[in-house]
Amino acid sequence: MRDTGARRPPGDPPDPGGARTMDELVACLRALRGWAGLSEREVHRRVSRARAARGIPEVPSYDTVHRCFQQGRARLNVDLVEDIARALVGDEAAAGRWRGAHARIIGAVAGSGVVTVADAPPADLPAFSGRRDALRALLGGGHPPAGLRVIEGMAGVGKTALAARAAHLLRRQGGFEATLWVDLNGYAPDLPPADPLAVLDASLRRLGMSADRVRLLTPQARAREFHRRLAGRRVLLVLDNAGDEEQVRPLLPEGPGCLTLVTSRRSLPGLPGARRLRLDVFSPGEAMELLRRTAGADRVDTDPGTAARIAESVGHLPLALGVVAGRIGGRFGWTLADHLEQLLGHRDRLRSEDSVELALRLSYESLAPGCRRLFRVLALGPRPDLDVYAAAALADDDPAGVRARLETLLAANLLREPVPGRYAFHDLVRIYATAQAHEHDPAHARRAALARLLDHDRHAVSLAMDHFAPYERHHRPPPCTPGTPGTVLPLLTDRRSATAWLEAERAGLIATALHAAEHGRPDHTGKMSAILFRYLDVGGHYQEAEALHTRADLTPDPHDRAQALARLGAVRWRVGRDLDAIEDFQQALAAFRGVGDRVGEGWVLGNTGEVLQHLGRLPEAREHFGQALAIARQLRARREEDGKLGDRGVMYEPLGRYPKQFAHPSEALEMGREILGIARRIGDRVSEGQVLGSLGSILRQDGRPAQALNHLRQALTIARAIGHHVAEVALLNELGATLRALPGDGRWARAARYYREAAARAGELGDRYEGARAHEGLGHCRSAAGDAPGARAAWRRAHALFAELGTPEAEAVARRLASLDAADVPPPGYRDEPV
Repeated sequence: MRDTGARRPPGDPPDPGGARTMDELVACLRALRGWAGLSEREVHRRVSRARAARGIPEVPSYDTVHRCFQQGRARLNVDLVEDIARALVGDEAAAGRWRGAHARIIGAVAGSGVVTVADAPPADLPAFSGRRDALRALLGGGHPPAGLRVIEGMAGVGKTALAARAAHLLRRQGGFEATLWVDLNGYAPDLPPADPLAVLDASLRRLGMSADRVRLLTPQARAREFHRRLAGRRVLLVLDNAGDEEQVRPLLPEGPGCLTLVTSRRSLPGLPGARRLRLDVFSPGEAMELLRRTAGADRVDTDPGTAARIAESVGHLPLALGVVAGRIGGRFGWTLADHLEQLLGHRDRLRSEDSVELALRLSYESLAPGCRRLFRVLALGPRPDLDVYAAAALADDDPAGVRARLETLLAANLLREPVPGRYAFHDLVRIYATAQAHEHDPAHARRAALARLLDHDRHAVSLAMDHFAPYERHHRPPPCTPGTPGTVLPLLTDRRSATAWLEAERAGLIATALHAAEHGRPDHTGKMSAILFRYLDVGGHYQEAEALHTRADLTPDPHDRAQALARLGAVRWRVGRDLDAIEDFQQALAAFRGVGDRVGEGWVLGNTGEVLQHLGRLPEAREHFGQALAIARQLRARREEDGKLGDRGVMYEPLGRYPKQFAHPSEALEMGREILGIARRIGDRVSEGQVLGSLGSILRQDGRPAQALNHLRQALTIARAIGHHVAEVALLNELGATLRALPGDGRWARAARYYREAAARAGELGDRYEGARAHEGLGHCRSAAGDAPGARAAWRRAHALFAELGTPEAEAVARRLASLDAADVPPPGYRDEPV
């Protein structure tokens, strides 16, 4: 009997509030279905009926509903999850809790993927002192050490400073080929612990692996590749601020030549083979040495007893002692006795004996009002570090004045400078600064400071992207007027300086955008998704892109949300999650239709067609490409939105993929030339290159290879100029096919040159489909030249790749292999000729 759901199940329904991961949320959803006593089929029927009753045209398939109950998902369709919960519980408030739980989990997972792996340690502390025994243990006995060293100790004891000093000394001694330094954020107050998979991703890129190759590796394959690239090499790996063993274990090298330094506040007994160094507070002698170096040797030597009592008053804790020493060094009119009296007086008034709070409070209260305010506002938001321009935006002041106050905070040891020009808090200092901000600044003032930072980010990123991708300038908000207080922008003059700035700011920009989504400014997240899209995509920063576009789903602007969903689908496709990409594109398609954006609708249809084609679902791909072309025809016929036709060039890929959808090739060529003119008029190099490639493909298939060659070479020049590596490989393959179609005996060798280059580039990028096409074309060239063994080898490789991908080309290549005579040999004098 069919379940009508007339009786309400006993007991309260499962609550998703305790779910911490996507798998736990899915398990909770399955438990909810069990509580309701409904089959998946009945859930699908109820969701479909409810959507139809609300007038929603997009009805999910049964398979889509079924997948919501399957674990192993990185993200769920939150609208569908809410509809399922509503169908199971029948309560709007309960359904809303499922959306909130999904947003909370996505926010934590997204932030954990924002990781920076540096190729050098942070700047060494000029006043570093003590720790001689610890340094000897880390540096070894005169030869480069290897293995695993774990530095453990309480917060503020100087673990990171010790690791940085050791790293600098080891690098100066030589013997290490490379350095990898990563902050795992194990105890960061505003950031989730770093995801080890994201660390592997960034580390592989530092070790020379392209982002396009990394994206195709499974988590297990990334770990294997990381170990392979470290094998036999001398690499210094520092994993700073580790939260637990699980965060560290996947990142440990297996070879004997690497040295790994791990710092953690916790003991990490689960790391086999580790040599542990327990770091305690300074000894009295080390404390006096630090005071002499920072506060002045003459002052300390004149009154050593008082200096010793000052060190005792803060428990000899290095962080607290450094702050106190910086304060003493900046007040020459005070004696050591004056400083001790003030320390003891403040300690008596504190509710606890916290030496860090005592030191910080004294130094904070000794600052001028402007420095105090800057200290407080710098702690607002989750940025791991920032430059003077972002600091000026928070303070609503000009960079010159802010720079002077930053130097004052550095001298007082209330800030550190991990690299020149970038400023950061120690975790404990940030907590104190945040508390001071909440105590002294009203909520509206804190909100205003964050709003200025968000405005600064949008303007500065727009300026950087104007240099990075000038052809998309008309899609971004213009940078602010120069000289506006609080929004003075960095000096960026070309693509190189813009790229360097984006690389330095990436982690902070993404972290702030994710924070904005959760704290009342999802509109900012949507705008940053749009502005940063091209940089993140070209640079291969796929985890950051997925985090940003996922949170941009919360933006109140329906058009921004549609674009974010489409970009999220593109990222999922890049990293090989094709089914998730199709799901994202379906949501984006509905969103674009909801706002009446026909260009966006065509863009998503074209993207979906590309994914379906990649999966070998050619009838569905043709249907989507046909719909995209129909939209392009309608827009052209009405002469509407000419300036947008070049906006999303991927929409016009079907021009070359499926010319038979046109009544005649001349129709495809006419449309392509019109779009090409628009792209050139607005300076859209991406679309210009794509349309030139499509026109070349159409001309080749129409029997005009000489004309095709000119278009394809122009397209290849553009692809290389803008760094569009995926398009570059496809164009190399198309050039090979075009040369084969030209008359003349030398065409086979010339085509082979292009195919070999395409195969090499595809291997570097991990693009198996284009690699298979390259080997298939190379097989044709070898066969035409009489080289049967060479043709067989090339076609075997092509067949293996096509079969692995499950594409129909595998069968055609298998037939060619069957027709070869293995006894054939290459003709005398055959060689590949240069193009």
